[in-house]
Amino acid sequence: MATEEVICNAIRNRYVIQFNYEGQQRIIEPFTLGYHKDTGNLVLSGYRVGGYTKSHSEPPWRLFKVNQMSGLEVTNQKAATSRKDYNPNDSRMSTIICTY
Repeated sequence: MATEEVICNAIRNRYVIQFNYEGQQRIIEPFTLGYHKDTGNLVLSGYRVGGYTKSHSEPPWRLFKVNQMSGLEVTNQKAATSRKDYNPNDSRMSTIICTY
């Protein structure tokens, strides 16, 4: 299954995903997958629930370039169905592939 399909299935079925990014494990509730309006990169908007962070004071929402993810796994942990500041029409994306 392609990475895009794995992420969209996790979004639709509300499962937490984990992957390596910049050499560190990230644990994310995936919300929106699409193409960044400025760079054209396929990106994932997600809410960090665990794993590495440079600073615990950073906001939990993150944008990840899909081509920089490795070791993607869908966990059996259910993701939240809503989070503060969630926007299904993420203005950072020109095209949204799937969203919760």
